[in-house]
Amino acid sequence: MIRLESAHFAYDDGEPFLTGVSLAVGPGEYVVVAGASGSGKTTLARLLAGQTGGDAGSVFRGAITLDGDTVTFDGVPSDPRIDPAAWSERVAYVAQGAWGQLSMMSATVAEEIAFGPANRGVPAADLRRLVDDVAAALGLKDLLHRDPRRLSGGQLQRTVIAAAVVQRPRLLILDEPFQGLDEEAARDVVAALEELRAHGTGVVVCEPLLPPTDPPGARVLALADGHAVFEGPLAEARRAGLGRYGLGIAGDPPRLGRGAGPAPVDPSAPELVMVEGLGFRHTQDAGASGDAAVLSGVDLSVRAGEIVAVRGANGSGKSTLLQHLNGLYRADTGRVTVDGVPVLGQPTGMLATAAGYLFQDTDQQLFERTVLREVSYGPRAAGLGRDDAVRRAADALDRVGLGALQEAHPYELGFVQRRLVAVASIIATGPAVWALDEPTAGLDEPTRSMLAGLLARHAREGGAVVLATHDAAFADALAHRTVWLEAGRISPRGAATGG
Repeated sequence: MIRLESAHFAYDDGEPFLTGVSLAVGPGEYVVVAGASGSGKTTLARLLAGQTGGDAGSVFRGAITLDGDTVTFDGVPSDPRIDPAAWSERVAYVAQGAWGQLSMMSATVAEEIAFGPANRGVPAADLRRLVDDVAAALGLKDLLHRDPRRLSGGQLQRTVIAAAVVQRPRLLILDEPFQGLDEEAARDVVAALEELRAHGTGVVVCEPLLPPTDPPGARVLALADGHAVFEGPLAEARRAGLGRYGLGIAGDPPRLGRGAGPAPVDPSAPELVMVEGLGFRHTQDAGASGDAAVLSGVDLSVRAGEIVAVRGANGSGKSTLLQHLNGLYRADTGRVTVDGVPVLGQPTGMLATAAGYLFQDTDQQLFERTVLREVSYGPRAAGLGRDDAVRRAADALDRVGLGALQEAHPYELGFVQRRLVAVASIIATGPAVWALDEPTAGLDEPTRSMLAGLLARHAREGGAVVLATHDAAFADALAHRTVWLEAGRISPRGAATGG
């Protein structure tokens, strides 16, 4: 069905990689392309999707064969251009970052799912049936009337996957599709992929960690530094010692050195976060009446030195709760106090020194033209002079392993590096409270373990961490307790001891 032969690929004038890499995917096959950050898996996914980069100055030498038709690339301006519309009729692609894939032309989730088939002229009656079937399979039936721009991260991820699945492509490529999904949603996606495979669709899934269980017949292409280092069955990949390439297994805990974990919480330590009777409502989306209660009667306190995990299904209110800690949302009822500062009535910018917030989609918070300027913005806004702000920014970048990239533009970096830039911005600004939304999404094993160490260190030094996460192993290794949200309320499950 599709075969990629890469002699090499290079971005602009950069070093060539994906040298001598080949991948063939037949009807109904399931291939995991696995690798740590910078391994080349996202570039490989884009090539399979027909995005060869020639129009953006990149150089690709190789060939792609789809259904017997071969297109050859010699890395010169006269190379052929793949027609994206024609290619996407057979190959569907779900990239990293669900927000960036919205059509921005659809008022509802139903319209977003239908966007591709509607543009291809699928009759309205057939289109409604297709959308209903896919929505039911992916747990989106109750969201079809909602504005896709107002969904939670996990709900939005399922929506963009549904928009690809509904097209019944010959090949479906998904780059880290399980980011931000709760366990039930992840199972729904797996079932939908198996149903596609049963009808002949080949599936390629790119991941920074090896899946812990085997989709039937799955095989792995493992990449490291742009080279293939393993190809074979998934079960063999987990025994192949790929950890030396930074490739871990999903569900394993982060690696924390001796004495690097969180310390016990002093019960007399001050409360850095106090949430009392918090209630908040969104104006409901099109197709419904009234308001939607997102949070109702939420009480939460977090002491200095404490790490608290907030868990719950997609749409349970985790992100909304965290965004009250730095003033992005303001309570309709109740009170929120962070590091002694009442949030209500305070400008959001003034709260940055009390609470640092990591967006689930960190691209929403990057805006400067160099990494150093990005990370030094927070300390400067907090009143530090330029030299002191730059010193703090440089130190923070060293702590996250990006010290050599100070002059790079943030959007020239990879997904994981951009996420670390946002983390460094919080470190440099120096708030006592860190509110982190799905902080491990998309991270490879070394970066995930490094982040765990940073969080534990912040807590040991007297800070507090509140993280919304579906990463159970990460939460169990770090959190002193877990708070569960269900439909905007604290669940009777209460607190669970972690770490």
